[in-house]
Amino acid sequence: MKNKMVQVLLVSSVAIALPLLTHVAAAEELPEAPWRTIFKVDESTIWLGSDDGRIAVTADAGETWRNSHPGGRTSDLNLSQIIAFDERHAFTLSTGRGERSRLYVTRNGGFSWRRLYRGNGDETLRCFDLIPDGEAWVLGDTLLDNWHVVRSSNGNHWLSSRSGFAERALFAEEGAQSGQCVRYANNMWAMGTRNAETARLIYKTRTALRFQVANTPLSAGTNAGVEAVYPLGPGHILVAGGRAGDNPSAELFRYQAGEFSPITLPSRDENGATGSTITQPITQLFAWQDRIIIGNSEGVLTTTDQGENWVTLHASGIINLSCTTTGCWAISLNHALEQITF
Repeated sequence: MKNKMVQVLLVSSVAIALPLLTHVAAAEELPEAPWRTIFKVDESTIWLGSDDGRIAVTADAGETWRNSHPGGRTSDLNLSQIIAFDERHAFTLSTGRGERSRLYVTRNGGFSWRRLYRGNGDETLRCFDLIPDGEAWVLGDTLLDNWHVVRSSNGNHWLSSRSGFAERALFAEEGAQSGQCVRYANNMWAMGTRNAETARLIYKTRTALRFQVANTPLSAGTNAGVEAVYPLGPGHILVAGGRAGDNPSAELFRYQAGEFSPITLPSRDENGATGSTITQPITQLFAWQDRIIIGNSEGVLTTTDQGENWVTLHASGIINLSCTTTGCWAISLNHALEQITF
């Protein structure tokens, strides 16, 4: 079937302009800030993290917010990812060289934060995922050509490690800053790497002791590779990414039974030529049942028939996206908060 592109109006769209702010916001107000990461727990509870160390959480779909600073009010940590279980319990990761890479937890809605891990030296942490009160992994850039991860068996005690992988690390191999290069879903762990001579997929089941490593067909090298992963089941994983820069590409593959197969992205005919309507790397990826949602600096799209047809959910670029089966919230390129429904 010929690939089709369908434009639709959003059922609901909310935009809140959030330019840079240099002072501390009052309680119950959403501060203006360079928001970078978002996590949607449910229809009412949403968490935000910013490039200058701020956290905001709402339990009433954005009517009121609680604001906090995990690293202290004077910190300017780059909060690259946040994962929450409810309006009180959340983890956030900051990225940067050495001690700027930190992991924090709150169990009281941000009233107080406890630091779980702080990097040192040349250590740079990228993204993480965790099972509530269970196994957790943080992927960092390789150090001296060795893997570098931070792991926990219970979410409380965290240790750095360079073991547990079936293959050696590659020179300059690293995780993406998308916040989605580590994923646990459907009893599978998956990670993706970029910036090396080969873009690779790392995966294991929940009970396995060692990660398997597979070479992917995604573009590789500087500014290229895997940006996001999503496990669908044992040995069945979606892998997204591409190449940024002068010759950009958007790429989406399915890994199943040890083989990679491309998923067709939206295309159009222009003077007899067919080309992808998205040209930048795919940085955001969600999936359940037959639905796949992708996002990047050009917009948010979804398919329910394995790429035969794509629907545009949001025609403007995004920085970060968080979805449940009922809809998504996103942070736009100008750091505005956007609600997206199917």
